[in-house]
Amino acid sequence: MLVRALSFAVLGIDAVPVVVETDITHGLPSYTVVGLPGGAVRESDDRIRAAVRNSGLPFPGRKVTVNLAPADLRKDGSLLDLPIALSVLSAEGVLPGEALAGWVIAGELSLDGTVRPIRGALAQAILARNLRIPGVITPFDNGDEARLVPGVRVVAVRSLREAAAALTGEEPPSDGPDADPGGAKPKDTDAPASDLSDVVGQPMARRALEIAAAGCHAMLLVGPPGCGKTMLAERLAGILPDLSASEALDATRIYGAAGEPPWPRPLLRRPFRAPHPSITAAGLLGGGIPPRPGEISFAHCGVLFLDEFSEFHADVREALRQPVESGEIRLSRSGHRYRFPCRFLLLAATNPCPCGNAGHPRKVCRCSPPLLDRFSRKFSGPLLDRIDLAVSVQPVAVEAWSGEARGESSVAVRRRVETCRVVQEARYAGRASRTNGTVRFGTAELLRELTPEAGAFLTRAAERLSLSGRAIGKACRVARTIADLAAERRAGLPHAAEALQYRLSGFGAPGDST
Repeated sequence: MLVRALSFAVLGIDAVPVVVETDITHGLPSYTVVGLPGGAVRESDDRIRAAVRNSGLPFPGRKVTVNLAPADLRKDGSLLDLPIALSVLSAEGVLPGEALAGWVIAGELSLDGTVRPIRGALAQAILARNLRIPGVITPFDNGDEARLVPGVRVVAVRSLREAAAALTGEEPPSDGPDADPGGAKPKDTDAPASDLSDVVGQPMARRALEIAAAGCHAMLLVGPPGCGKTMLAERLAGILPDLSASEALDATRIYGAAGEPPWPRPLLRRPFRAPHPSITAAGLLGGGIPPRPGEISFAHCGVLFLDEFSEFHADVREALRQPVESGEIRLSRSGHRYRFPCRFLLLAATNPCPCGNAGHPRKVCRCSPPLLDRFSRKFSGPLLDRIDLAVSVQPVAVEAWSGEARGESSVAVRRRVETCRVVQEARYAGRASRTNGTVRFGTAELLRELTPEAGAFLTRAAERLSLSGRAIGKACRVARTIADLAAERRAGLPHAAEALQYRLSGFGAPGDST
């Protein structure tokens, strides 16, 4: 008897449908899997036999042939255990043949019949929605992840017997105690551990941090060691708005497909990734066999913090140029194309020179001019052109640390950021990107959004300072965010002047004294 069940394979972060065809015929007892199975799929014979028998169900003593279609797509991982086992039971007559219709099934089996969590449960639910299949059967631990997709019935099972019972209707399926057919997100009960009020002084850096959060602008902090660069960066996530439903869906799909924590649970807060400077280009961008997401994709909808930016390899730094602009990475491997989203807020921090004391009010820089020149050449013009905000961070006087005056809290700043994001959401409704720093516009169109005085000011600045068209476009975007924070309808001369200030105050920018 021939039976078909629908499952999937993970290709990058997306689910590709895989049809599990099982045929049982007379002959010597055997088990054969064809259709380009990976190592874990080829080893499924013993797992499935033991799981079926230890669940009190009969395994056929005849010739079992399993075909995984399409045959030219390699199937890796153990998520096909459960659909293969259920199709074998259906072909043996234990389950009705039509019971498998209307489900996308996936799960790894233990020898005792327990269903273990899998990678890609969210992609499984998205596939079911796209194919208009009513429901999915997935491991119990992946239930919350799959329920992020509205309109798809999620049956989360703990064992093979529960899955079989759900298909036959013998007992109510285990949807889980916190099932949410509307796709609502679980509540996040963990409060942020750090607050912006902990930062002493640094008014310009705090202001730039708020602008970066409000408009999703790339930012560079330049200053000597111990001046507070890392402290500021770690508080950026606390002033960002909560993940929207669509953002949670996109970000969780990346973590679920790669098996990264908080997998197998959904992502509740915006990610904050801080890779070590020794990371390779493949580790940052993504790659491997099979390709998996890199750090920039794990930072999707969140923050990518590159501390000690000057210590990253040159190819790693320069590789950021394209994804910072486009918001995605496309890789071609073994005849397949992989797309990894990476719309992140880039925050980098570096010392102003090798010894770190250039521009320090109390310490002397001992770097020679040739050494300073070699250090500045680490940051190419095209890379710095893609930085919206560059801020010099200076050490705070010792007496300021003992003062009682504290800056604004993260909660107060976050309220302004959220209000600003709402304005941008309305302005860019219908577009793929909905923040000033990420929406795609030409420089001429951006200049037209300013008042005539502001546009003329930036035009003169471009001529005198030899700024590129991209640099002027970045200044226009920052000016627009500053105006939104001030609840102004159009960006005027004061907003443009402040935006240009952030292009002149950072390392490597025109007019920088370092």
